[in-house]
Amino acid sequence: MTSTRSDRVRLVASLSGRSARSKHGQFRVEGPQAVRSLLEARGDWATALFLTEAARTDHPDFVRLAAEIGLPITPVTAEVITAMVRDQGQQSVVSPQGVIATARIVETPWLELLERAAGSGGEADGSPVTIVAADRLQDPGNAGTLLRTADASGAAAVFFGDGSVDPYAPKTVRSTAGSLFHVPFARRVPLADLLTECTRRRITTAATSGYAHTSLFSTDLPVRIAWLMGNEARGLGEDLLQRADLSIAIPLSGRAESLNLATAAALCLFESARRR
Repeated sequence: MTSTRSDRVRLVASLSGRSARSKHGQFRVEGPQAVRSLLEARGDWATALFLTEAARTDHPDFVRLAAEIGLPITPVTAEVITAMVRDQGQQSVVSPQGVIATARIVETPWLELLERAAGSGGEADGSPVTIVAADRLQDPGNAGTLLRTADASGAAAVFFGDGSVDPYAPKTVRSTAGSLFHVPFARRVPLADLLTECTRRRITTAATSGYAHTSLFSTDLPVRIAWLMGNEARGLGEDLLQRADLSIAIPLSGRAESLNLATAAALCLFESARRR
C-alpha cells in the first residue's frame, strides 16, 4: 500500500478519535512491542497488520505470529505509516517503527471481571487478590502507566470509573507498552456499585488520600484489597472516600505536596505485592 489517502489509511488514522473507535469497534496499536503483545496474547482481537519492508526484516517473528492466527499482512510504505498515526489535534507525529495493527474492542462486563478476580463461584474463596480502580482518571499517559503497573505487580484487574479517559486511546495504548493485552480491565465502571460488590466478596476497599492518618508502610494490609485512586486534580470523590473501608496515605518526607497518580498507584500495588 502506497497511497496515504486510501480509505484504509483514513480509517486507521481516524481511530485517534473516541467516536471513530466506537463506530468501528476497533482501536489502533502502534510499535513492535505493543503489536507483538497483541499477536501473542490477544491474537483473536487483531483485525489488520501493517508492516514496512524494513520492519518485516527487523521483526521476522511477526510473519510467523500473523500466520498462526490467520492474519494477513499488508505491506506499506513509511509514508503510509506516518499518515496512519498522526493524532487528532496534534502536530507531532509518533514513531511506530514501521509497525501498526488494528484490533477489535472487546468489552468485559465489570461485574464479570470482578467475579473472576475475586474467586470462583458466587462467594469469594478467600484467596489473595489485588485490584485497582481509578475515579475520573483524565490523563491517557497515567491510564496507560496504571495498566502497565498493574500488570507488573500482579494485580488481577483494573477498573476505570465513569468519566475516565478511554483506555483504547492511542496514547494510553502506547503508554501500556503491551500490558493492555495482559491485564484484564473494564471501563465506564460505576465505582459506587463496585465498592458494594467488593464488600460482598470480602475484598477490602482502600482509598488513597493525602489527608489520611494511616500510613501505607506501617498499617496492616488485607490480602484481598481494592485500591481506589482519585482524579489527578481533585482526588477521590468524597462519596467514595466515605464508603471505603480504609483511608491510607503515602508518607512524604520532602517538600512535595503530592505524588503523580501513576506513582502513587505503583507504590500501593507493589506494597501489596511485597506483602503477599
